[in-house]
Amino acid sequence: MDFDLDDPTLLLRDDVVADPRPLYDTLRRRAPVWRIPGQDSYLVADPTLLREVVARTTEFSSNLVSLLHRDDNGCLVAFPMLPFGDPMNVLATADPPVHTRHRKVLQPHMSTAAVARLESTLRQAADERLAPMLAAGRGDAVACLSDPLPAFALCCLLGLPPDDASRLVPLVADLSVLLDGVTDLDGMNGAAVATLALYDYAQTGLDSARRNRSTQSGLLAVLVDAIDAGTLTADEAQHILLQLVTAGTETTSSLIANTIEILARRPERQERLRRHPEHVSDALEEVLRDDGPFQFHFRWSTTDTILGGVRIPANSRVLLMWAAANRPSPQEPGATHEDVDAGGAGNHYAFGRGLHFCIGAPLARLEARIAVERLLEQTSRFVLDPDHAPVRRPSILLRRHASLPVVLEKA
Repeated sequence: MDFDLDDPTLLLRDDVVADPRPLYDTLRRRAPVWRIPGQDSYLVADPTLLREVVARTTEFSSNLVSLLHRDDNGCLVAFPMLPFGDPMNVLATADPPVHTRHRKVLQPHMSTAAVARLESTLRQAADERLAPMLAAGRGDAVACLSDPLPAFALCCLLGLPPDDASRLVPLVADLSVLLDGVTDLDGMNGAAVATLALYDYAQTGLDSARRNRSTQSGLLAVLVDAIDAGTLTADEAQHILLQLVTAGTETTSSLIANTIEILARRPERQERLRRHPEHVSDALEEVLRDDGPFQFHFRWSTTDTILGGVRIPANSRVLLMWAAANRPSPQEPGATHEDVDAGGAGNHYAFGRGLHFCIGAPLARLEARIAVERLLEQTSRFVLDPDHAPVRRPSILLRRHASLPVVLEKA
């Protein structure tokens, strides 16, 4: 496939938005650090350079200073978000030592062992959401399973009312327009309104937790305790809560739906996993590597610097292209992928790298494994609905389904 790296509209080309992986292969070979023509945004596609960036935290800040959106000419342009150093940058968008303080509050409650207590609850929730599809013999796997299950899981983890899950799904979807890169300025401003609604929701949740602290459970109780102990400010807790809700629903929904579509297209793989359910986790790791949710994360250059021989001016956006780093190595003909660790579940970049490695990865893996296991256990076969094709939400940031109609046969 031919890609003109001098084309400022390249990232927004329809075929690239539909499947950016061929472009990633080109960037790995020809431009490991590629400047989007006409602006100070730099895509980093090489795994070695990505690891270098995440280690250079003073030169490449995680603060979300600006995003990207489509202008009237079909080009990507900047959309200002927060000033560099603004205290609204928390957890994933905070730098040390602020990030370290935030992560220390949450990490013990989001480890693999900590989230494992949710397994039986999530298995029951998955079964309840699969039941209407199984009864009808068909349904939208996004609306019925991959959207509501992560939202429900976040409510359980945080200590929010479980019924709030149905409210969170559309709110998060409206906010995610800010991040997709394909939206025009009017759409970005509209998404900002949805962001305010989620901020109000987060504040209401925290206020309720503080009033009912003796009975409050989950991470809301942890955040309230941290506020009272002076470890977090009230504003930091609100912004952390918002970040957990948004990132923890969209990305896991993407992983579940991507996996279901792949399996629906490959019945022989379905059958192998039914015979060997212990391999479901490995199958999910393959999906994370080959078609993971987040394509990149933003960094902000705080000073003039050099990366991979390319000069990057201060106050530039630097896009860490995790999905590109997961592609086969261009230096090794016939190679599959470049492992960054020796074996195991961590030999890909789908959850990021370095000190900002996704704190919600254990929960995402748990939810996705349960969803796929229960779907496989309760069906003898499922395929894509021949009358309704899958639809993806257009985005340069997140590989995400809008709908995934499937036809199922009960086990």
